[in-house]
Parts: sequence; structure tokens; C-alpha cells
Amino acid sequence: MTEVLRRQYLEFLEEFKDDTEVIKVICGVRRCGKSTLMLQYVDLLIRSGVSEGDIVYMNLESMEFDDLKDGTDLKVHLRGRMGPGRTYILLDEIQKVNGWETVVNALTIDFDADVYITGSNAHLLSTELTTYLTGRYVSINMLPLSFIEYAELHKGRAEDKYELFERYLKYGAFPGVDPFESERKIQVRLNDLYSSIVYKDVMSRGMVRDASELERVIRFMMFNIGNPLSSNKIANTLGGVHRNTVEGYLRLLEESCIMYRADRYDIRSTALSPSPKYYSVDTGLRNAPLKYTDEDYVRILENIVYLELIRRGCKVYVGRHGDSEVDFAVKTSGGFEYYQVTYSMKDDRVKERELKPLRSIRDSYPKTVISTDEMKADFEGGIKHVHKIDILMGRP
Repeated sequence: MTEVLRRQYLEFLEEFKDDTEVIKVICGVRRCGKSTLMLQYVDLLIRSGVSEGDIVYMNLESMEFDDLKDGTDLKVHLRGRMGPGRTYILLDEIQKVNGWETVVNALTIDFDADVYITGSNAHLLSTELTTYLTGRYVSINMLPLSFIEYAELHKGRAEDKYELFERYLKYGAFPGVDPFESERKIQVRLNDLYSSIVYKDVMSRGMVRDASELERVIRFMMFNIGNPLSSNKIANTLGGVHRNTVEGYLRLLEESCIMYRADRYDIRSTALSPSPKYYSVDTGLRNAPLKYTDEDYVRILENIVYLELIRRGCKVYVGRHGDSEVDFAVKTSGGFEYYQVTYSMKDDRVKERELKPLRSIRDSYPKTVISTDEMKADFEGGIKHVHKIDILMGRP
């Protein structure tokens, strides 16, 4: 495989280029492409006229930097690489160095430095970084490949867009997983990736002692993507796991960017309700510990739509309106958008079930049903009907 330009994230970095007042922070699950992004940005800097000697890129997971044990070591190393003018510093997987927060802060104060950092968990933004750099950093959450990026990376390898989407749905979108390898190789790669993330970014960082208990919770969460869940429900269903322990696991899974929480939003009262829904950062990662079946199709499609919506920078809720539920109520700069996700609208009963919640919402914001149907006809009341691939390709 070649690589695909991560344009959305490159545009974010480029927008803040030379703004030395702010640290640029990229968070994201392990192996979603952060290191490749940093190298792509280095190429962009060079093409824009920046001298290679003024760029410092360090992948702190590399053996090259094993001798950097703490912030003091990192500070000494960087001091020796600073030029007389502006230096562009890109520190990849910064959480590997204890005490990195003080170093990053000092760079912006003591030098003419344009600083970029990445990390494999959202814990970056809940550490002392927020204390040291209040109002002086910007962050973006990086996800595995969008379907547009995936289609670009694998252009010409599938018979058509439908085959490509089925591979996207089943095997996920981590750049390092080739969906055209043998089934055995794909499963080995996904299982290795799953184990690496769980044991390095959840168990190790969270100092989890009971691996089997954590594994039970993760499998339960992955199986129940798109279902309303609470820590009490999870603890009671699994049995033998205390509610407080479940809450700790959920926090770790969110901080490690493995699971994303969609709170339930009452459209009429604008209040948040209990029992949020959870979605996996990647459908291949979700399918790794489970046996994928066709019965999972709609919930995985819903997961993919959720990721696409947050990829667009929106705040995504599960919508409640009286006794009805809307799959996604999406807060945008212009108000809200509402989405229902289903397999097909050809059955009249299914059609009525999916349209009823949207009809009950009386505001004038856009309302859309996403399905696998090819038919383009919209529904009464201005409710749009969009094919699953069209919504992922940015075609409304």
C-alpha cells in the first residue's frame, strides 16, 4: 500500500503554522496515522521553504530516543538542536517522556519555536498541560481513515464502491491494515492491533490488575455499540464487576480514544439524560474480539456514521423527543441536524418507525434518513433520504 494525504489534519496544522503562541496538539488512538501525518507535515514545511535544518522531528517511541528518560533529558536534547531563528519542533507520542509538559511550555517561552505534539490518548489534555498552557494550545482528535481517504488509498483495488464499503465496514480503517490481504492476515493484524492498544494504552497506563475483567467489559462494550448503557447496567449484566470499577474502565477507554460516548440529549428541554451510547473508534477494532455476523450490520453502519459526523467537527448526541429517539442530533454552527440510520426503508413498517421521530421534531433544521437503499426519493416534510456511501463521500 502507498499512503494517503490526511488533508483534514494537514489543513489544521497549516492553519496554525508560525503561530508560536499556541501548541498544536493531535490526539488519537494508537496507529491511526499520527506519525505519518507528522512526516507529511514535515514535507509540507520543506515545500513551503522551511530549511530541513530548522525542523526537529522526534518519534519518541523509536529506539533512537530510548535514552530520553524524562523531561530533563528531553530538554537537554532539544536545546542542542535549536537554531538561531525559528525552529519547527514535532514531538510524536510525547506521553512516552515523563515530565514533558514543562519542556513543551519552556519551548514556547525560551525559544522561537513552533511546536507540534501528538499522543495516543486524550489524557494529554487532562494533565498539567492544561495548567501550564491554559488558552495557549489548540487540539484536534485524529481518527482512522475516513471513507473518502480509504477510497483514495485503495483506488482501483475493488470491483466497485459497494465491495470497498463492505471491506471498510468489516475490517475498519486503520492505515496499516490492508483489507485486500488474506482473511487470516487481516485478522492477525487486527488482533495484534487490538492487543497493543488494550495492553499498552489501557492496562499499562491505568495500572489495571485484572486483565480478564477488563477484557469482559471491553467485549461487552464492543458488542453493544449503539445501545444505551450505564455503569450500573454493565456491572449488573456482567456480574462480579463493581460499578465503580466499570466507571474507571469506561474512563480509560475514552481517554485511550478507543470508545467514544454520545450523550442523550432531550431536544425539547435541551437537557442531557442518563444512559449514553458508546461507539468504537474503528469498526475493525470492534470486530477483532468478536465474531462478526450480518446481524451486526446496522449497528456497525451506525458506528461508521457517528465517526463521520464527529470527523466533521460536530458535537454528536443521541436525540430524545418525548417517547421517540433520533439516532443522532448533531450540533452545528448553524443549529442542529438530525439523522436516522437504518438498513432499508422499503418496508412500510420500518419506514414509519424511522420517520416518526423525525416528524415529531417541529423545528426547521435538516432531517435525514441514511440507509442502504439506492432510491433517491425524499420523504414528506423535507426529510431527505441518503445512501450510506453518499453521506460518507460528502454528498447530501
